[in-house]
Amino acid sequence: MLWTVFLLTLWLNKCNAQEVIYGTNKYIEYQVGNMSLILTAPHGGSLTPSSIPSRDAGCYEKATGKCYYMHSCPAGAVTDSANCKVTTVKDLYTQEMALAVAKEICRLTSGYCPHIVINNLSRSKLDPNRNKDEAAFGVPDADKAWDEFMDFIRAAKSRMSQGLVIDIHGQSHAEQWIELGYLISKTNLDSGKFSASDTSIYALSKRRLDTSFEELLRGRQSLGMLIEEQNINYVCVPSPSNPGPNGGNYFSGGYITSTYGSKTSGEVDAIQIELPKWIRESAERPKFAAVLAKALLNYYEFSFEKI
Repeated sequence: MLWTVFLLTLWLNKCNAQEVIYGTNKYIEYQVGNMSLILTAPHGGSLTPSSIPSRDAGCYEKATGKCYYMHSCPAGAVTDSANCKVTTVKDLYTQEMALAVAKEICRLTSGYCPHIVINNLSRSKLDPNRNKDEAAFGVPDADKAWDEFMDFIRAAKSRMSQGLVIDIHGQSHAEQWIELGYLISKTNLDSGKFSASDTSIYALSKRRLDTSFEELLRGRQSLGMLIEEQNINYVCVPSPSNPGPNGGNYFSGGYITSTYGSKTSGEVDAIQIELPKWIRESAERPKFAAVLAKALLNYYEFSFEKI
């Protein structure tokens, strides 16, 4: 078996049955894990409580070029969907994908399960992958849900000395590939103008000084490679097959990856995964969940190989 009991003890902390904790009104859900992996699903919720007005365009102040994200614009600012646009589209089946991946990891490791943090609110009400103002528009119930989402991630991180956050999203780009975001823009990924310290896996680069950052990001030891080698149909960017998007569409990572990865501090890394719809749908989801679960376990065996 690839993941030996000895290696597992290096990065897992044994605990009892998985506990589920809910935030206020069950808007946010935290499934407590027993390993140093956190899965987040911020954009797959469906709840639309009337107490939280729907997010729409922010308020644009022309004199300063500043956006204010609130429902009542301050003096000198007007609602402007061009300059202060917000995205409210649901990432279909991302909650389901997070749960499927977690279930497969539990199965493969005979009971070691990742932490899972889920936003059950519609993205039109709350977007936890944005800073608080843009995420919640100053609505008290939404503000509180945002706080609870972040508190749950921090609670999960507090249980580990090293670890990884996987932030699961959906996209509809024409390329239909899997986009792995490390906080490197698509232009810089194509040009090679970046360093490990620019990224959300900076801690990994410092742990594995025996391996070049190119290998960790898009070479033989990258998450993209670990996915593609199991199924050539799951094309990833970046990876050995696609080192960059080559001018194509690509999401580099958002608020969660930036805030909870290791770019600025700490030993917990983060990667945003943007999945095309065909992979998220029911016919393909179990197959990809199995592939991603195995890839994450392989990634961790390498990342924490400190014998």
